[in-house]
Amino acid sequence: MRIFLKLSVCLVLLFLALPAVGASGPEASYQEARDAYYALQNSARKQLYRDQWQKVLSRFEHVQERYPDSARADDALFMRAKTMAQLYKISRLKKDAADAVALYRDMGLHHPGSSLTDDALLHAGTLLEEILGKRSEAWRVYRQLVDTYPDGDMAGQAKRRLKRLAAFAPAPPKQTAVISSRAEESPATVAAKSSPAVSGRIQLAAVRFWSNPGYTRIVLDLSGEGEFTTHFLPAEPAEGAPPRLYLDISAAELGPGMSAPTIVDDGLLQQVRTGQPREGTVRVVLDLESVHDYTVFPLGDPFRIVVDISGRKEAASIAAAPQSPPIPAAQPSASVGKDEIAKVLEQAPRDQAKLHIPEAPASSRLRRIVVDAGHGGRDPGAVGPGGTYEKTITLALAKRLAKKLEASLGCEVILTRSRDVYLPLEERTAIANKVGADLFISLHANANKSSKPYGVETYYLNFSKNDKAAALAARENGTSLKEVSDLELILFDLMANAKINESSRLAAEIQKGLVSGLSRHYSKVKDMGVRQGPFYVLLGATMPSVLIEAAFISNPREEKRLISGTYQERTADAIAKAVRHYAENNKLVAVK
Repeated sequence: MRIFLKLSVCLVLLFLALPAVGASGPEASYQEARDAYYALQNSARKQLYRDQWQKVLSRFEHVQERYPDSARADDALFMRAKTMAQLYKISRLKKDAADAVALYRDMGLHHPGSSLTDDALLHAGTLLEEILGKRSEAWRVYRQLVDTYPDGDMAGQAKRRLKRLAAFAPAPPKQTAVISSRAEESPATVAAKSSPAVSGRIQLAAVRFWSNPGYTRIVLDLSGEGEFTTHFLPAEPAEGAPPRLYLDISAAELGPGMSAPTIVDDGLLQQVRTGQPREGTVRVVLDLESVHDYTVFPLGDPFRIVVDISGRKEAASIAAAPQSPPIPAAQPSASVGKDEIAKVLEQAPRDQAKLHIPEAPASSRLRRIVVDAGHGGRDPGAVGPGGTYEKTITLALAKRLAKKLEASLGCEVILTRSRDVYLPLEERTAIANKVGADLFISLHANANKSSKPYGVETYYLNFSKNDKAAALAARENGTSLKEVSDLELILFDLMANAKINESSRLAAEIQKGLVSGLSRHYSKVKDMGVRQGPFYVLLGATMPSVLIEAAFISNPREEKRLISGTYQERTADAIAKAVRHYAENNKLVAVK
């Protein structure tokens, strides 16, 4: 009897444990993925890193693939598409928007009976219409929604959008014996083929931004190099007009999807409007809320225009940094040149605005450092004789340095990238400016056509007549020597208020620390000194910033050192100690 009771108790306990086993099923897995999504939405810091988005996407994908017949499969696919669309708002990469469209449209293929499918199709059409500029394709998606889900709650919106895009409906086939090659094209396709872009005009392809309440960086991506002028208009309270900064780009036109405004609304900048006040001129208007200073400068290969705006108040902490704005709602596509503000702009003086760089707010302590792992993704950087990629070395070194700095200084350390992803150069300093970093350190490995050069050197931003420095900058900038020399005029204006002196002191401490620290363990550690160079990755940084060339990856001996975990650890330790010494000398931390 006692044995029977024990057996019964065991069976009962086993039965009670069964729901726990089911906790790894579709419902639990979906809820875990959903929790991860909202945790990411609530963390401005995590949103800066693509791998954090990828983790959430992978969770929803796991639910889809492992439980394709469950009641949560459609929810998981919809949330996966929604997450990708949210990622686009941060990255501003058209590929992310296109991936979101593909996932939304998959709802119609795999879950046609889901109550979410009509929502998904409307989202797909909106992205195609407003972000990707594919209006004919958007028309087809809206048509699919109305035809398939005429009683759905999204049908009304889709019908209104179909009416608005009537001109982009596919043309009916010609009822003739011979059909020309243009007969089956939509009006949009014909218009595109006869558009001014074919005649060689550059296009404004995208508007990207990074912001917090004290700093905003806008990047205008163009399809080719063009001339532009910058103008500033003060606020006109009587007219209810905010202060405005606007750029006129010559011999240009708006690219697909660029007529809708980009809403920023971060306390400094309300929105970015685009239009064509006259044939062959693109105007970009920044409606400002408050501004202390601003900088406008071009970058090449590919050509883009960078606008930095700073306010008087100190940059907010990363936890309080606002998220990127939602995709703008559909608005009438009125040209900027036709509204009342544009009329005022037309009468404004045409003088090119003088370049300025915003001053970073003074800080009495070292709170935050941004460490930048050079290159990444489709940009491998230099390649060593043994096949080692510079991007691999810089990422490994950055991760080690971050840990050393946090342990030594007790401050927050943020990596511009934590995995093998591509980041444009202007995005790296934008991250540092956005989070209010006190120092910016960019890590690289040097290279030369000859395998003989070796050694360590540290750079800070300046225009250099030194041919070697210019050549190195050209390689790190991914551009030509001629374009490096074109930076001279820009840099002369920028350096007036930039943190040049502090950067030179930081560079000197790091160079001395690297040579001293590494020489204790290795022979032939050559001190190549502190140098100045026109590096894009340092351009516009509002804090002391340096670029470190840790060794020559083109030198076989130093390539072997660079791939060694021990060398990476000792290099990171030397840099961290040097930064600590710099901070103590500048009273940014308490002296031990």
